[in-house]
Amino acid sequence: MKKGGKQEIPIGTQALIFSKLYYSVLSKKLENLDIERYYSVLNFLYHHNGCCQQYICNSLEIDKTIMVKIVDYFIKSEFVERQENPDDRREHFIILTKKGKKETEKIVQAFEDLDKEMFRELDKGEKETFVKVLHHLNLRLKEFPLNDLFFNYRKTGKRKTPAKS
Repeated sequence: MKKGGKQEIPIGTQALIFSKLYYSVLSKKLENLDIERYYSVLNFLYHHNGCCQQYICNSLEIDKTIMVKIVDYFIKSEFVERQENPDDRREHFIILTKKGKKETEKIVQAFEDLDKEMFRELDKGEKETFVKVLHHLNLRLKEFPLNDLFFNYRKTGKRKTPAKS
């Protein structure tokens, strides 16, 4: 369907483009850190340090098997430690290390700075409306039947060239 001579882009595609651009800018701001991905998880942990792994999964819509890989990545980078709940061995608490806290402060600041810059030309009411509508759309989508999707977040950098046949 065309409107005004331009191809209309579905809201999901617009959201995907927005997310890709947002995280590309954020990654550029944070390129000097020892990590290169999963900034949203660390931002969440900054505000909920010591929460259980499942709480992070539920809050950020992350598959639990992917979450294990994310936490392992952070442990290897010395950003977090995983502590078993002594009352329930199946539950693990994720705690920022001293290094993790220090570096995560930079991540939180980068999110805040980017959001502030993005909304700079909008008034407070427009920003509040945007956030409210986005929240509403997320809730609305959860009412529909869906499949569990997860994205394969691969390490950025050199791409391997396929073997020639």
